[in-house]
Amino acid sequence: MDPRGWPYLICSCLFWSVQGIVPEPQNVRLHSVMFDTVLQWDPPNFHKGSMTYTVQYEVYVYGNGFTDLCQRTDVTECNISSIPIHGVCIVRVRTEVEEERSNWVNITFTPFSDTIIGPPAVKAEATRPGVLIVQITDPLVPRDGGKYSIKHFYGDDFVAYKMRIWKKDYDGEQVRYVNITHSSKTLPDLDPGTTYCLQAQAFIVELNKNGDWSNALCITTADNGINTVQLAIILLPVLALLPFFCFMILRVYRRAKYIFLPSYYLPQHFIEFLSKPFYSSQFLASQSQGEEQAYDKIIVLSEESKNDNESEEQMRNAK
Repeated sequence: MDPRGWPYLICSCLFWSVQGIVPEPQNVRLHSVMFDTVLQWDPPNFHKGSMTYTVQYEVYVYGNGFTDLCQRTDVTECNISSIPIHGVCIVRVRTEVEEERSNWVNITFTPFSDTIIGPPAVKAEATRPGVLIVQITDPLVPRDGGKYSIKHFYGDDFVAYKMRIWKKDYDGEQVRYVNITHSSKTLPDLDPGTTYCLQAQAFIVELNKNGDWSNALCITTADNGINTVQLAIILLPVLALLPFFCFMILRVYRRAKYIFLPSYYLPQHFIEFLSKPFYSSQFLASQSQGEEQAYDKIIVLSEESKNDNESEEQMRNAK
């Protein structure tokens, strides 16, 4: 080896040895929600000078080299949301103390499949007894100064929703799961006048990936006019007065029956005789002559009186 190359070799060894003196960042991690991505890490246990950090990324497929995201920042996080959504990215961070640098710590990240899908917005309306109409709004992605629907990135045909519904304050009540392919869903066959709670989450069909559940929305279904409490308030007085009403109805019925439907009847020839007017010429002539008339006494007994007389006679005979 040429002796003139020794100084270069010694300088290179010294450079790499100095570079390895600074410890690397610890516990490097990514937190990504709706493509809003932050790289975080813990500072190393090192007390020599003030530490700064540099973060870079490279799209693995393109291989165009690394691009700086954060340079010599003194905080332990870096927002890397500007990286491309599609493709596999290599994100790396290192520690720097003055001119000394640590080794890189690399993380592989695919935003399209790794980011967390946020919850949708849920609204519900009670239109008819036992029926709810649910409206779902797509989660929004903040990007390039605007907000875009999640379907803008994954496609209309690849974003669906799952919803779960249960009765509020009912212990052990089974949760119902409903799949929703459109922004509106009608839920029939619910109990009228009952409070239900709803939650929804996005589902990326292509990735078989679930999003976060929305906050619980509780709503009471419309009742059918009278609830249980109102029905009890109405029925209690009615039940209390029912014996009195029954007694009065029975009494009126007996009176009407006694007046319009008597239990006794006259013989037919009595009816024919009484139907003739008493002011006929024959009757008036007999009255004017002053003749004494013979009369028979007639007593009309009802069936009830007849039965009572027969009972009394049977008791006298028995005695």
